[in-house]
Amino acid sequence: MGGTESFLRHMVDAMDEERVDIPIGWEHLKMIETLASVTARRSSDGVGQANQSALIGTALSALYQAATCHRGCRNTGHLLEALSGRAYNLGSAAYLLIARGFYDEALNLVRGIGEIANLISLSAVDKEVFQKWVDADARTRRRDFTPMKIRKVLEQKGPELMIADQEWYSRLCEAYTHVGPATFPNMHNGSGIPTVGGIHQSEGVERALEELSNIVVVLALQICKYFDFDDLFDQLERELRA
Repeated sequence: MGGTESFLRHMVDAMDEERVDIPIGWEHLKMIETLASVTARRSSDGVGQANQSALIGTALSALYQAATCHRGCRNTGHLLEALSGRAYNLGSAAYLLIARGFYDEALNLVRGIGEIANLISLSAVDKEVFQKWVDADARTRRRDFTPMKIRKVLEQKGPELMIADQEWYSRLCEAYTHVGPATFPNMHNGSGIPTVGGIHQSEGVERALEELSNIVVVLALQICKYFDFDDLFDQLERELRA
């Protein structure tokens, strides 16, 4: 591991100009795992102390409890449970990526949570259209129920319940999902220098946690209403006011 540790030291500190060999094969995978541990340690203060962290934890707990029928099975087809489970996995993965320095990748997952959140909002404001989405085959869903078309229904029926609006969705798509000539990886410290690999960037932690918190907390509040998690709803409200 001597060569790998030397490489990690250069990558993390970005201070030594000496050229080092890049590991290959299993050694490269070990390097990724070691770098993730180093970055997680450096990120721990920002992640652990950020105001959003408690909110994210409570919101994810609500999604988990809904997804797993933790408080009892509602016997209604488990569709909302499945959507909650997908959102939970995306949110948990995003949180872990943030802690390990992969901010662009985390924000790409956050965009996916926004799509789920809008679908759950659709089930509240237009049950007929939502049922059509449920009953549609894959081709019809791709044609008639794109994220943009779902947003349009929400704009007409209940814009106040639209969690991921056009501006938010487009911004995350452009910056963190779709690639173009101006796409560069993980520039979150104002240096203008792209970062390859999971390197701790304090501004990246702050920005990504804020985006994750904004979307997952509002979604969790909706889920708490659906599943009568009054205690968790109240807890989220208290944490929002704190």
